[in-house]
Formats: sequence, C-alpha cells, structure tokens
Amino acid sequence: MKVGDKFEVEITSVGMDGEGVARVDGIVVFIPKTLLGERVLIEITQTKKSFAFAKVIKLLTASEDRVEPICPLCYKCGGCEMLHISYKQQLAIKRNNVKTCIDRECNIDFPVDKTVASPDIYHYRNKVQLPISRQNGKAVGGYFAPNTHRVVPSSIRSEEGKCVLNSEGIQGIIDIFLEWLDEKNISTYDEKSHSGLVRHLVVRKVGEKFAVCVVVNGDSLSSYNTLVDKMKIAGYDFSLSISLNKKRTNVIMGDKTVNLFGDKAVAGEALGVKFEASLLSFMQINDKVRDLIYSRVGEIIKDSGISNVIDAYSGIGIMSNIFAKYADKVYAIEIVEEAVKDSIALAKANGNESKITSILGDCARELPPLIATLDKSIVVLDPPRKGCDLSVLDSLLQAEPTKIIYISCNPATLARDIKRLLCDYEIQSITPYDMFPNTKWVETLAVLERK
Repeated sequence: MKVGDKFEVEITSVGMDGEGVARVDGIVVFIPKTLLGERVLIEITQTKKSFAFAKVIKLLTASEDRVEPICPLCYKCGGCEMLHISYKQQLAIKRNNVKTCIDRECNIDFPVDKTVASPDIYHYRNKVQLPISRQNGKAVGGYFAPNTHRVVPSSIRSEEGKCVLNSEGIQGIIDIFLEWLDEKNISTYDEKSHSGLVRHLVVRKVGEKFAVCVVVNGDSLSSYNTLVDKMKIAGYDFSLSISLNKKRTNVIMGDKTVNLFGDKAVAGEALGVKFEASLLSFMQINDKVRDLIYSRVGEIIKDSGISNVIDAYSGIGIMSNIFAKYADKVYAIEIVEEAVKDSIALAKANGNESKITSILGDCARELPPLIATLDKSIVVLDPPRKGCDLSVLDSLLQAEPTKIIYISCNPATLARDIKRLLCDYEIQSITPYDMFPNTKWVETLAVLERK
C-alpha cells in the first residue's frame, strides 16, 4: 500500500475521532467523513507501519444516518467532524466511544448511560479562538483544514457563509475585525517566517456581553480605537484587549495581556451564581449543557446527605458557589494564586463566604490532610483534557473520600484515571453529555463510591 493507491472498501467501525474505519489487506485505514456500513472509493493519503489514512473519492453506498450538512464548509473545515451525521447517531457514537474507553481500559462491561443531548446543536459555542491569515491579499479567519495549518475562511463576507456553531453575535465581531484589518492594512502572522502581527482573534460571549482579544506577535496594536468605534456603532457591549505572544509556539495566548477598552472581566450568571470571567478563566463552551451537568452534580450532592464537598480544581469558584447551595461546607482547592483571589471575591459576592473555604495549593498535597479532618466528604474533579496527575489520584486513594464525582472532556484519560481508582472505589454511573454537538468531543460525568 502506498500514497495514491485507490480501493473500494466498506466502513466496518467508527474511530474515536468520528472517522470511518476500514481494512485493506489487514491494514486499518482511517477515512474521515464516512459512516458505519457505507461503501466508498478511497485514495490513500498517508501510510504508517500498521495503519493508513485515506480520503473519499466517491460515495458508493450511503448510510441512512448520513445527512446533508447545513454548512458548505463541512468537508473542507476541521471544526465539525460530525456535521454530516444525524444528531441521533452522533449521540450514539459518543456513548459508544465512552463505553469503549471504559470497558477496554478497566476490563469491564459497564452500562454507560445514553448521551444527554444538547438543547442547542447549532450556535452554542460561547468562545472561539480563530487563527488569522491572509489569502489572496484579504484577511481571513476560520478553523484549520484537517491535518493542516491552512485556514478555511468562515465569514459573512465569504461566499461560503459563516460558522454554524458560533453563538449569535460572535460572527459579526469576526467580520468587523477582518474588515478593519483590511482597511488598516495590518499584517497577519506567518508561522514559517515568524513574521506579521496578528496571530489569533479570541472572542468569549457571556450573556449579551463580549470579551474580545487580539493575539499579536508584538507589543502593541496600532489604530485599535477605530476598531472600538466600529464595534460601538454595531451595538456591541464589549471589552478589547491584546495578548502579547512573540514566541514560536502553537500556544495561542501569550504570557501578558493588556486591556485596551472596557472592563477586564465580563460579568455573567450560571444557575443563579454571579461571576466575572476573563478570557483566561476556564468556562465550559456550551452554557446550557454546562448547566445540565452542574445541576446534576448538585442533585448528587443533595441526595448523598454528605455535607462536605471538595472542589479539587476550583478555578475562579463558579462550581464551588453552585455546590454551596447543596452542601454545608465547600473547600475550593486551586494552585493558581490569582484564581484563588477571584474565588474568594466570588464567594463574597454570592453571600457564600461562610460556606466556602478557598485553599491555595496543589490538590495532591492538600487533599489528604483536609479529608482526614472530615467525617464524610465528596470530591469533585474537573481536570483539563490530560486528566488527573498520578499524584492526585494517589492522594485520593490515601485520603479515601466517600464519593468521587469526575467531570471529564476526554474519555481516554477518564478511563485511565478510573482504572487507578477501582482498587478502592466502584463506579456508580457514567453519563456522557453532548457539550460539543457536531464535533467528535464529548463531556462525561462519572460517579464513584468507596467500597
């Protein structure tokens, strides 16, 4: 098998990234934008020692779960891996992916719940981080084409239309920004030569307010006042900042952010908890599914009858304040000093300063002595995609909380971490939530209890 070879194949399974999987002479071939049971003519695009990648040349037999994408960029853009799949089937695929990871890693057959659907499957994304470039002399922004760093323009200005996932108002900001770049003839970043000024545009929507940040390969952004004027005229309630990133890196935000206009943080509310969030604050990308998950966690806490809750990756404390509705005492552990300061202020703003104790430190060190002082406790984990550090898991096994609630955005690292805990804990439930409709990603809520 070599690049350029063509084969007629049948898709026999679906991979973790939502791609179809076929076999050619015993070699696994991954084929994006194909569905289980379809027959397709493919062309090999890349070969490895034991597997290969291919693209579709012709769809020969279509699955009944295939739908016509509402976005014409679907087969070009890397943003929506599942836009061509019926929503019912998307939910089934994501449940299967979670179950496959859990069963394979933990060597069990666990009855994973059906995926909880998102109330909105379009226009739900409250934050975007778009690479900016120039094509044919025109400023463009959009997601990368699959397996490339080539921007696929997504814009009201483009002939092909706008992104169907962005929340209302975000696309308008993107287009105002691109028009401004052209009017001022401001350069865009070229990663090969490490030249050009504007690298990314980052926009977060909280309620009806927007935090806008331009990531620059420099120390300033000239003529930004005219951009502010354009956005004012368009009627936006917004702040504007720049992030200084002069490194050769794929990391989007730089080490320093400078506020240019408006408030540094955007005020919002989640399940009755008032908060202020900056672009650097962690927040779930789908407000309605976030509320479904946090409400469910609150119900679990309430039904448990356990009065002590530990928010082990508390950030600025949004979850801690939600949990304070259901528990007598919440301990918020966070390793970033600025986030702890925000957490203390947030507890005070929501009248929870007597119920929430904010702790600055590493979870691995803080958990055992804290849990030792409590009669019973629930630990809530919401780590980044890489999952929990081994030291945190070992500290949990040492500390022995009564119940562990684990919120994960990566089924593979969730399964790995659960396996580590199964020596002393048993799984009560695993529920996927569709935080990211039309993409391969899924959020999962796992509940474990001490044996």
